[in-house]
Amino acid sequence: MTEPRLKAARPLLSAEPENAGPSARLRTILSSALAWDILLAAITLAWSVLFVRLFFPGRVNVDIAEQYLQATGKHPFTDWHPPVMSAVWHGLIELTGEAGSLLVLQVGLLAASAWLIGVLLHRTGTPRWMSLLGPAMMATPWVVSQMTTLWKDTQLAVALLLGTLLIVITRFVPRAWILWLPALVLLVYAVGVRKNAVFAVVPIAVYGGWCILSWWRNRREPSRSATRKHGRSILLTAVLSLIVLVLIGGGVKATDAAIDAQVGVEKTGQISQIFLDDVMFSVPESRLQASDAPQELKDHISSARDICLEKGETWDAYWNCYGRGTTGRAFSPIAYQDELKKLWLSEVITHPVSYIEYRTAVFSSYFFSSKLEYWEATWDGDAEKVGFDPGSVKADYIFRPYVEDFALATFPMLFKPWFWTLVAVVLLGLAYRARRRTGGDLRGRAAGDHTSTCESTLSDDRASARGITPTGEIASDTRRVANRARTFWPEITTLAASALCYVFGYFPIVPANHFRYTFWPALALTAAGVLAVAMWRHPWKRGPGGTAHSEVGSNRVAATPRRAASSNSET
Repeated sequence: MTEPRLKAARPLLSAEPENAGPSARLRTILSSALAWDILLAAITLAWSVLFVRLFFPGRVNVDIAEQYLQATGKHPFTDWHPPVMSAVWHGLIELTGEAGSLLVLQVGLLAASAWLIGVLLHRTGTPRWMSLLGPAMMATPWVVSQMTTLWKDTQLAVALLLGTLLIVITRFVPRAWILWLPALVLLVYAVGVRKNAVFAVVPIAVYGGWCILSWWRNRREPSRSATRKHGRSILLTAVLSLIVLVLIGGGVKATDAAIDAQVGVEKTGQISQIFLDDVMFSVPESRLQASDAPQELKDHISSARDICLEKGETWDAYWNCYGRGTTGRAFSPIAYQDELKKLWLSEVITHPVSYIEYRTAVFSSYFFSSKLEYWEATWDGDAEKVGFDPGSVKADYIFRPYVEDFALATFPMLFKPWFWTLVAVVLLGLAYRARRRTGGDLRGRAAGDHTSTCESTLSDDRASARGITPTGEIASDTRRVANRARTFWPEITTLAASALCYVFGYFPIVPANHFRYTFWPALALTAAGVLAVAMWRHPWKRGPGGTAHSEVGSNRVAATPRRAASSNSET
């Protein structure tokens, strides 16, 4: 008894005969997967150029202005903001002479990610029109809203997404293992610009470890890869994931050390800002005054708390009521840092109920609300103070109504962490359901042949461009592509888990309810949603015996000679 095997939706055969004329060959080339790749690249590039032209050199707030001053050498490097972004910006300015070069990098990383998603979709059999969802990601209101501004949070998100996608490519095209190098660089940069990105990186590292293990096993013993013991697989994946995490952590440490050796990074003890919030708002006045902290520090905290409570603020005390640091200037270190840390250890951690109550309250404010969804050009005070060109206000006439008046006013949940958390939970639930239905294997058939569907399509393009019709290889080509049919559930699971970890990683540290803190979850889940929709619209169906097959592929094979078609099934 024979069962049809899974087929890819991309055509393996050229419809033109070998002696086709120039016009027929041109049609073949234009209909090839490579031509569609180029079209996707053109669409992505056109949007990127338009976006950069409208928002150049980028929007700036007080944090970004300080990083700009460090990048231009007007202020010394400090660790209040991780110095890697200022160092990269400095290098870009030295290279191009343009402060807006960081915006170009930011948009370029997102554009590369959007293009790769489009290419991945159509080269793995998704209808071509659906691959346009890759570039379309760049035009969603929640993405537009944050790409205008040079937040370190935006830099984190685009670097994380591109780094993850490069690892994804190595799963579908194992010969592209060299992409692990830029992927690790991007993940190191993401953690470097915002240290709490480590929460988001953990699921990505687990996915990377799983990809390495799958590649290694398929390369050594492809016929036995599906029969390995589950417990041993988990252990090996954990070890490889830990190695990936160590590489990323080591890269961050090495990068920080190199920057410090080059420019001398001043220590500011920025973590004291978190200690200050916890002590001020979770320690009662009686316990505060009874502690052995310096009286000046206790009185300062007490008076500042009264000011914050009058303003209705229960977080970000450094900016809202404490008077900033020792000099009163922004980003200056807090006095009595060691004493404040001891106070935190003695009065906060030892009273976990009051601490959890406070952190739950501020996390709830972050989780169910948002602000600064769009940074307007007229908010250019910080930019002007440091001599940064605020750019044109023309872009606001186009995009502010789209982001604020349409998206934010009509669908406010799109800018709230709770919504993206719900999306992540739904996607993880669907992934779990798919895992149960497939017996725990979400990879699809990947064993035995290391040339992926994408690689096969590339070779098809080269053959089609020469007018060659590989009719004599119908059976082997179709069977080879059938064996490599994949799903995107591992990638969807990774992105959703990363988003969840990042959101809940803010529980002990969240300083405000800015939407930029939710940009990585929003971007990651947008990409995961595109992959999920692409799978839903994929032309694969269940055939006899429960084996998946492609309706498009089966129709195409049915039109081939009987001898060739019959060889596409296994006995």
